[in-house]
Amino acid sequence: MTKYKILITSRSYGRYFPEHLEALRKIGEPVYAEKVPMKEDQLADIIKEYDALLAGVDEVSSKVIKKAENLKIIARHGVGVDTVDLKAATENGVVVTYTPGANTNAVAEHALALMLAIIRDIPNAHSRVKELKWGGGKLTIELSGKVLGIIGLGNIGRRLATICKCLGMDVISYSPRARPEDAAKIGVKLVSLEELLTRSDVVAVTTSYSPEKYHLINEERLKMMKKNSYIVNVARGELIDEKALAKALKENWIAGAALDVMEKEPPSPDNELLQLSNIVITHHTASHTLEALKNMGDIVTEDILLALGGKLPKNIANPEVLDNPNLRIKLSR
Repeated sequence: MTKYKILITSRSYGRYFPEHLEALRKIGEPVYAEKVPMKEDQLADIIKEYDALLAGVDEVSSKVIKKAENLKIIARHGVGVDTVDLKAATENGVVVTYTPGANTNAVAEHALALMLAIIRDIPNAHSRVKELKWGGGKLTIELSGKVLGIIGLGNIGRRLATICKCLGMDVISYSPRARPEDAAKIGVKLVSLEELLTRSDVVAVTTSYSPEKYHLINEERLKMMKKNSYIVNVARGELIDEKALAKALKENWIAGAALDVMEKEPPSPDNELLQLSNIVITHHTASHTLEALKNMGDIVTEDILLALGGKLPKNIANPEVLDNPNLRIKLSR
């Protein structure tokens, strides 16, 4: 039986659920990268010898894929594939898989936690108590009766909408791919981005990332928001112009922001957002729950085992690769 070499660049894969790693050892030799996430040149230097890449948030570019002469599958340990050049993978006969829906609830719950943390001023209140300052602080508001605007009504956006409807929020969404009748089933009205920004008390960014969405939320759009509104981002850092956001927070165009993702991770020490009191930032940890990691590990492991076993993976991000006559591995459909 062929023993495949599998490079693992995900920080969390196999750490909490070693049975996933043991499953891979039955068909190959899994190897953890020493320093992750990996930059393009780092990955390109070592990828040649591997048959499979179990990827975190590394730069799996066209350059990397062209260097990967033996690579048969890129399996993303996550729900997004924006860090993988799907076009290059397809052209070179490499299957790309991902884990759709695996962290939906985890990220939606984290978005709610961020909303409550910034709106109820929890981090600052906590700091005051630790400094033995009891009382005082900011007068806050309640979520009930407020308008939540969700940018991107995918799995996470829909779950967040359902949760927040239970809190008594009115939910609207900007999501060009969503159908009005589907949104209506969960009590959400589809609107334009401009209407969402001008009406919402809280804007939640949950949309997937693509280059055309770079700085979707920029200075012009931040100025459309209410002065007493908040913005939360649990999607990708590149969706928000951080310099514009810092200006908006300093000049009180909006009341506050809460981010789980940033344009550069970790952020530079001189990033202005780190110095502000009306922002909450977590370290890209929205999906870091035991349940989500179990789901992602189950899905990514199964798809690798299927692909390297010559069977069709269940969650292919580039299905057109199956029509490539130069597909790197034969898959029975």
